[in-house]
Amino acid sequence: MIIEANVDGGVRIRMQILITGAAGLVGNHVVRLLAQKNTIHALDLHGSNSVDERVNWITFDLAEPFDHSRLPGHIDAVIHLAQSNYFRQFPERAQDIFNVNVQSTVRLLEFARRAGARSFVVASTGGLYAERTGKSVETDPLEARDFYFASKYAAELLANQFREYFRVIVLRFFFVYGPGQKGMLISNLMEKIDRGERIAIDGDPGLHINPIFVEDAAAAFEPALSLDDSAVINIAGDEVVSVTELVRLIGESVGKQPRIEHRTETPSGCLVGDNSRMKTRLGVQPRMTLRQGLKRMADAYLSSPTTRHGP
Repeated sequence: MIIEANVDGGVRIRMQILITGAAGLVGNHVVRLLAQKNTIHALDLHGSNSVDERVNWITFDLAEPFDHSRLPGHIDAVIHLAQSNYFRQFPERAQDIFNVNVQSTVRLLEFARRAGARSFVVASTGGLYAERTGKSVETDPLEARDFYFASKYAAELLANQFREYFRVIVLRFFFVYGPGQKGMLISNLMEKIDRGERIAIDGDPGLHINPIFVEDAAAAFEPALSLDDSAVINIAGDEVVSVTELVRLIGESVGKQPRIEHRTETPSGCLVGDNSRMKTRLGVQPRMTLRQGLKRMADAYLSSPTTRHGP
């Protein structure tokens, strides 16, 4: 922590913050937000071309043994956003999933303890909740439905064992989306609709979810670092939609009529996060409506020179 004098005679506290997965969708926004007031040590598998003097970019593979000499000797907070790029490739890439999602979490927790950190933020997932008929609150039981979810659950459990050394804040994200996203639910649906591919939905109208725009999700991190105790907090949007409704909204955003088929007629449940704690504990109110967020995402997608459109 560095205390600086302001021109008006006041003081400003500048924290040293280590962020993993810093070049990812959420990480990029978090780095930009926190670098305004803090010094950022940004870890990412591929590094960055950024020349911002407030950000120390470190090319770092969390799946490999830690080289502590490349990390700062002192840190005020750690934000652990990174996850394995191979999270869908089980069992072939089980070792990488474990190394990045679980083993690196333990290594970072021990690094944070030795480096004098006061806060450790773990990015987890709302997918750990079981599907239900209503909203999931932070005290609801969790379930690990596959190897990936088991790795995220393990990371939460292990992080919570360090609460006597620093504040542990677990943020469970629900369907974050935004411009530049690839390989996730909303970005995959956008690509398929744009290419004219058929969208197969389990149930009618399909699972109900409440996505959150990336800028609103990123806004949770600064107040999370200011919490005076450990916490678990859902990070989710206000608008609840079925997958069928979501597909139609995405179709509007890209200007194409989606081709929908329902695999079954059975109504699906909900994977909807109660975001009351996000609002009361963090003071974060989602600002972007789903329609506005999808339009911004679609505009970026359609204007990208690498985008290939369907008929």
